[in-house]
Amino acid sequence: MARDSGAVILLVDDHRVFADVLADALLTDGGISRVNHAATLETARALLATDPPDLVLLDLVLADESGFELLGELAHREDAPAALVLSGSSEPRLIVKALECGARGWLSKTTQLETLLAAVWQVLDGQMYLAPPTLRPVLTHLLAELRGRDEAAGFVAELTPRELEVLRCLVSGMTRAEVAQHLFVSMNTVRTHVQSLLRRSDQHSALALVAFARSHGVRGIDEIDDL
Repeated sequence: MARDSGAVILLVDDHRVFADVLADALLTDGGISRVNHAATLETARALLATDPPDLVLLDLVLADESGFELLGELAHREDAPAALVLSGSSEPRLIVKALECGARGWLSKTTQLETLLAAVWQVLDGQMYLAPPTLRPVLTHLLAELRGRDEAAGFVAELTPRELEVLRCLVSGMTRAEVAQHLFVSMNTVRTHVQSLLRRSDQHSALALVAFARSHGVRGIDEIDDL
């Protein structure tokens, strides 16, 4: 919620002309008292400390820096202002990642001023905002992720204890020879298990199998020993 004297916005964007035009446009709203501008993360951090905003309007692509870094920092602050991403991209994967990192919404840089202001006030009121055109692709992406996790969970649940041991050895970075030595089995036995794992997971190489296993929660034997 904005302060009584008017909302303070921190605009983080390295395109100076765009930032100046947008700042002037935002100030046409009588409820916004000040728009500070930062072209770098260092400047943004300084302004967050010296003139705390009610809302951070953030571009994720900042020259050689990433706005995701600032999102991560804000997520760990108890008194952090809400963050609303203003991006030139509409990639569902990036939108979902930003929301996972704590962003309260996502807007395209081509958004009309009236819609942008409505989104700003919606987020300042404690809600989230996604433009209607992004809802379907974002939901489609999330549903695909859920299906993938369900399929992976079924894959792991159906493995035999020995297959799971072999998989965890591979995830730990062992070669097939090292797996055979660790499990006291022959190289042929390891090869058979690996071929079965590739077939069950629908992967085409040991590297892809390891990436698939890691992305769905399978840990290496060294990680399990450390628990």
